[in-house]
Parts: sequence; C-alpha cells; structure tokens
Amino acid sequence: MKTTSTWLDGNYAPVTEEVTITELEVTGTIPDELSGRLVRIGPNPRTAPDPARYHWFVGDGMVHGVRLRDGRAEWYRNRWVQGDQGEVVNTHVIGVDGRTFALVEAGSQPVELSYELDPIGTCDFDGTLDGAFSAHTHADPVTGDLHCIAYHWAWDHVRHVVLGQDARVRREVRIPVADGPMIHDCAVTDRHIVIFDLPVTFDMAAAAEGFPLPYRWNPGHPARVGLLPLDGGPEDVRWFDAPTCYVFHTLNAYEADGVVTIDLVRHPRMFAGVVNGPSEGDPVLERWTLDPAAGEVRTEVLDDRPQEFPRMDERRSGLRHRYGYGVGLAGDGDRGPILKHDLVAGVTEVHDPGPGRTSLEPVFVPRSPDRDAAEDDGWLLAYVHDAATDRSDVVVLDAGDVTAKPVATVHLPVRVPFGFHGSWIPDR
Repeated sequence: MKTTSTWLDGNYAPVTEEVTITELEVTGTIPDELSGRLVRIGPNPRTAPDPARYHWFVGDGMVHGVRLRDGRAEWYRNRWVQGDQGEVVNTHVIGVDGRTFALVEAGSQPVELSYELDPIGTCDFDGTLDGAFSAHTHADPVTGDLHCIAYHWAWDHVRHVVLGQDARVRREVRIPVADGPMIHDCAVTDRHIVIFDLPVTFDMAAAAEGFPLPYRWNPGHPARVGLLPLDGGPEDVRWFDAPTCYVFHTLNAYEADGVVTIDLVRHPRMFAGVVNGPSEGDPVLERWTLDPAAGEVRTEVLDDRPQEFPRMDERRSGLRHRYGYGVGLAGDGDRGPILKHDLVAGVTEVHDPGPGRTSLEPVFVPRSPDRDAAEDDGWLLAYVHDAATDRSDVVVLDAGDVTAKPVATVHLPVRVPFGFHGSWIPDR
C-alpha cells in the first residue's frame, strides 16, 4: 500500500481561519433571479495531520457559503462543522424544509446549520433517524421525497432511508449485504432505488492498524447492482452482476419500458494501491443499462475524458435527462475545466476558467421552478481557484452557453479549498 501527499498540497491544503466578509466585489451582473446561498463543504483539518496517514475523506469539515440577493453578493462565510461528539461531517450540504444540513456517510448523523452557516448541533431529523445517514440524497420525481442508501461498518446490511419534505424520516428498509461495502451514492427512478454493492469493503486489518478510513479494494467481493422498488422490502431487491469497478457518483437514472438507465462516473478500482484518496486510474462517464428481461447490465462510455462530480438539473431527478455537468480532471488530483454533456446530441462543451484557474463542482440553478422549462435554462454556479492569487471566485455561467465568459464573477479575498459537494439553496 502507498499514500500520496496530494490531499494536503496546493488548493487541497486546509485554511486556518473562520471569516465573515460582506459586500463582495463583483465583475459582471448577478442575475436578479438568484436569491439564496451557494454552499459547499469539504475536509479542512484543524490541526496538521501526519501526511503518511492522512486520508482526504476524514479531515474535519468546513462549510463555505456565498449569499446572493438583488444582484449583490452580500456575504461569504466559512465555518468548521463537527457533530456533538466531535464526529467528522464533511461531505455535502443540502436544504430541506427551510433548514440547512451538513451530511456525511458511514456513521455520523447530519449537523444542522443556521442560515449564516453556524453549527446548531447534530440532527436526527426530530428523532426519526436511527443511526447513520448518507452524503447523497436523490429526489423521487413523483413525491419529492429524498432517497438515500446508508451504511455503517458494524451493520450486516445497508439501509434505504426516505426523508420527507418535512425533514423527517418516513421509511427505512434494511437490505442484507456481505463484507460491509462502502456505498457513497445511489440513484432513483420513479419506481426503483438503485443500490451499488461494489468491491470496496470494510477491512478489519486496516482498522486494527489505525488507518483513519479502513476500507480497501476487495477483489473477492462480487460487484453487483440492485433494484429495490420504492415501496418494496429487502426480499424484493433484484440483483444484477456488475462490472468490477467502483462508483462514487451517479448523474441520474430513469426508467422506460421496464429498462433502467443510469449515467454515472466509473473508476476502474479504488483503494487497492493508493489508500489515502481516489487515485486508481481515470474515472470516465458511462451509461449502465439494467435490463430485467435479459437479466444483464450493459455498459457504454459516454465521455472518456477523466472527470468527476457529475451534476444535473435536479428538476429531472429520476426522469429522462439530456444534460449533465461535471469537472474535468488533469491527473494526480488536479482539477480542470467545467464540462457540459449533451447526452442526446453526443457532444461535450467545455468552459475553460483561464490559465491557472481550476473549478470545483458546478451546481445547476434553474431560472424558474417550472419542471417543463428547458433543461439548461438557468445558470451553472461554481467556486473557482486562481493559483496566481491563491484566492477563489464564484462564477455564474449561462448554462445554455457554457463556453462563453461568466455572466458574473464574485471575487473572494480568501481561498476555498477543493472539497466535495454543495448546493444552491434558494430563499423561500
């Protein structure tokens, strides 16, 4: 096994202070329709870790946010986030029922944040969450409920958890699995939730040696993907043999004539040779087609350039989609440009943020909540790091023309490290 110090270098390095900055400088014009917060989170160790044992996934969480309203960038804030018992929460931030939650998987429960991003405390969704939650939820296109797959090293199962629009858990189903697989993401259609049971599993030997994230590539664990009806029980899961690989993130899934289509980013393997971060070959955008009649999974490469952090117009969650967005990767953890995939035309447009400038995960914001509006009628918002100044901006792109210059750029006098995920949380 080996490690790399990539996850503590450059813009992966932690920042050392919490700050509040008001009335940010803006180049261009922020659209009046943008009223809310662009929030994101990632690892940011409070104290210097041992580079030989540090794993990127377990650094203390820090949330970052920019508040937009009336064509102004009113504030930027960053705050450390931990659970009540010091547990790390560092992977995603979402808004539900007017509340803001920081999320992580595999044990720690969410942390509720104030509007200004100050931690309120660990949250079990008003007593309805029994145990761990997940970093990734996906909206049911019919009910609007949020679905996820939760896991924990001590469980002999994973859990399908359904969070209602009132921020209370209304359903939980326990699905038996072997070996304690790491399941970072899932996908949902209007009829099923998709479960990825892939060969990265809990490793007791690594845990005994004190590795902070004791999950390893396990070639003896068969790769499979399951379909669970949204109202079904564990006996209703239909499992399919899957490619031997690892999947952190799905773009979307949908169903037609009984066939389930899933667009996702596929890694050839994970935590086999490099154990402190994802660095095991190029991840590419693929389409997996689950055909129950044939009992098989068919795969095709949609875009073979290295990439991660796929996002979409979330009004299309669980429904047929045309567009997907992501971040190009340049190797050794380096980020690249913003990508827009037209999955109908089979073309990809690229937004180059400029020399020495690299993008974090782009988030699509629709111009209106109308589900019948054009799928790319809106904006892409992303934090961008400038290596020359070692500061960050928030760029606002016209999603219909991502190759153009930003509609607006919000200039931050600080650096936002590369992290994981975030959301646009509109004002109610």
